[in-house]
Amino acid sequence: MNYTLLGFLMVFGPVVYAVVGVLVSRKIMHGKVVEGHNDVCVPIFLNAGVLFAVLLGFMVVAVWESYDAAASNAATEAASLVPLYRSTYALPKEPGDKMRELTRAYAEAVIHNEWEKQAEGQPSSEARHAAGMFFKAFGDGTIDSEIKKTYPFICTEMMGAINEVTTDRNKRGIQASESVPVVMWFAILGGAFIIVTMSFVIYMERPVPHMIMAGAMAMLIGLLLYACVLLSHPFKGPIAIQPESFEKTLHVFDDVDRGN
Repeated sequence: MNYTLLGFLMVFGPVVYAVVGVLVSRKIMHGKVVEGHNDVCVPIFLNAGVLFAVLLGFMVVAVWESYDAAASNAATEAASLVPLYRSTYALPKEPGDKMRELTRAYAEAVIHNEWEKQAEGQPSSEARHAAGMFFKAFGDGTIDSEIKKTYPFICTEMMGAINEVTTDRNKRGIQASESVPVVMWFAILGGAFIIVTMSFVIYMERPVPHMIMAGAMAMLIGLLLYACVLLSHPFKGPIAIQPESFEKTLHVFDDVDRGN
């Protein structure tokens, strides 16, 4: 999707509609506007405007909170890998090396494979396999019963971190595939069309101020709707959440390996 073209159409398309609509409506109403016309139209327009403003405000807040929650969850998932990685140094060398290898493999799979796929709402089989290997390590002998008995606290902490990572990963997958319900888009686009159209029948003596005011309102509505489109897909588009938190986590792994 070309988001630049979409933004141009969503912002300036309503402006063109507003300007043309004002010109056409003025020709239709020319000579037909009587005293009290605006006394009736303006209160109705204001009431409709308030209802639409509430709906649009709710929409903007909802998509922003969803975007912010997705960013926070991804950061939490990446941060949870750090204590898991650190705790492996308390294990014997062979199982510790294996668990560190699995942890790195998971972070790299998320960055290089899953992040691009989740933009389309698709999971990564490579990242899913890497996540599954965490649990498999506790059953295939990497973390055997002797280690569990000798290091019960470390094993419990590691399993807790693994559970947290996989839970956050599942949330991330759900957030990547979520979208604003169609009925909400129908309501918000229909409301925008009605409000801009209603501005045509408020008569002003001079046409230029009327066109400027109607066009400015249409542009503002278009800008907010475009923001909603971008925020409604947190892992897709020009403001998509990036895997920076996982990249920073890999740098932390390097610091841990160096004893920092």
